[in-house]
Amino acid sequence: MIFNIGDNIVSPLGWTTAENWSAALAECSGLRPYNGTFGLPEPFFASLIDEEKLNERFLKLPHSQIERYTKVEKMAILSAADAVQSAAIDPSAPEVIFVFSTTKGNVELLEDLRGYEPERPYLWRSAQLVARHFGNPNEPVVVSNACISGCAAQVAAARLLQRHGYRYAVVVGADVLSKFIISGFQSFKALSLQLCRPFDADRTGLNLGEAAATIVYARDCADIPAGRPCVTLAAGAICNDANHISGPSRTAEGLFAAVSQVLDGFDINDVAFVNAHGTATRYNDDMESVAMDRAQLTDIPVNSLKGYFGHTLGAAGILEVILSTQELLHHRVLRTVGCETPGTAAAVKVTMGQESTDKSAFLKMISGFGGGNAALLVTVGEPRTATETTGNGGGVKLLAEARISDTDALLPDGTKLSSTSVDTKQWLGELYNHLGMNYPKFFKMDCLSKAGILAAEMVMRAVGQSNEELKNDWGVVCFNSAASLDDDRTYQATIQDPENYFPSPSVFVYTLANIVAGEMAIKYKMRGETSFYVSQHFDKERLEKAVADVFARTGAHYLLAGWVDYDNGHCNVQLFVFKIEN
Repeated sequence: MIFNIGDNIVSPLGWTTAENWSAALAECSGLRPYNGTFGLPEPFFASLIDEEKLNERFLKLPHSQIERYTKVEKMAILSAADAVQSAAIDPSAPEVIFVFSTTKGNVELLEDLRGYEPERPYLWRSAQLVARHFGNPNEPVVVSNACISGCAAQVAAARLLQRHGYRYAVVVGADVLSKFIISGFQSFKALSLQLCRPFDADRTGLNLGEAAATIVYARDCADIPAGRPCVTLAAGAICNDANHISGPSRTAEGLFAAVSQVLDGFDINDVAFVNAHGTATRYNDDMESVAMDRAQLTDIPVNSLKGYFGHTLGAAGILEVILSTQELLHHRVLRTVGCETPGTAAAVKVTMGQESTDKSAFLKMISGFGGGNAALLVTVGEPRTATETTGNGGGVKLLAEARISDTDALLPDGTKLSSTSVDTKQWLGELYNHLGMNYPKFFKMDCLSKAGILAAEMVMRAVGQSNEELKNDWGVVCFNSAASLDDDRTYQATIQDPENYFPSPSVFVYTLANIVAGEMAIKYKMRGETSFYVSQHFDKERLEKAVADVFARTGAHYLLAGWVDYDNGHCNVQLFVFKIEN
């Protein structure tokens, strides 16, 4: 367990946790219609932060320079500054680690760099700037795991505090909206043109929102500031559906597994409510209801905060944990704004009005593209925990390794294959044929996923594993530098010309870094943890620590892990299979 010693929310509803809580308690919503914004030809309903007001607030910070930072960076810094102050810690201390959660960061700079350096769209660069603003000497950890990023970042923070000697973790999540993001969701026909209606029988889609949110976690409850209540992250889990990169499992396999893990050994009668992802899309809300039904949680109130803030992407898992914590502290359960007539695959107890509670725990559920699912258990008052998953002890053994570059590939048996093509894309097809693969979906994938699947096929064959059986004890851990920037540039080209505007859903789906890990999980039916991190350079020591963390904190026996990068036509893959030796 770890302890929340300070937090903040920056959103259209307020600049602090207290302001956002007051607005939510009054059932205010930051969502409204926009027409012509970002130069989009279609209207949309969203929650946007006023940049002029943001700049006014930002200028009040020490050493603030508006022109130095982008909007998402200013939001993240402003949120972290308030949270750090409330936690009463020195963010420049070596015992502090920053964990940054985002899905798209500065992706809007692909359209116009606006004088920023060419590396600015890289997620690791934004994270560095945020951490360096506070004088922090450590390389920040960047989590980019689609919609579950915020919750996955908190799981990562717990491991950093419990296993790697840090005393404090500043977990910051931030995302902003842009033509890139809005058009992508429009291409999926996933957006509602009115206020979203989570869990409603007539729900028509989601709304998007901008926000930054921060939680400062401490390893020791003695670090909780005087007068602040004890708030504990008691348990967290991440599991994959191994079903589809953009569609949730109809039987909620991954989410049910994650929920089961965090509630193991915990009395569900002590759970005040479930804060769901509740996106107001047809299949997400149905899937969450099925997960609750399978976990015997249908008699517990469930709410969604999307009607207040919209879906805030990389900030969502952090923002919603903070607001849900306020609900516990104030003995209230917020109404699911937008829901009028509940209607989901399984009947659940949607909050149709504010309710009171005297219980002191809540369950957070979240799911996302790439098949990822996460669950967190948070308690207030005297620290309590579920039966902590200690995983599998013992040494970590490397079973197989494969590498792919622009010009050659190294198979696990030492065989080296050389490309006969000067084009990396053609080389990946050539390698597919050489391996004698029969996986038609391969040809629909982006190059990052193709490279990952090819390397995965090499190492999985080497350890005698096929895609014919479920692998509940296998997980996937990936790192890279470019996230999905190669695909981002391709998608940007489809919306660049207003005279030839054709946002492509088949391209947009791959503009999330973790999709390559999801493709691996799907092909090889891996239902364990799937995590994706972004860093400037390949660091095998950091990879091995992440692998050891998964083994130590989950039930995994095997991990497919490594560096999978594709950027500007250049491929760099180093993929490994690790086994825990008991």
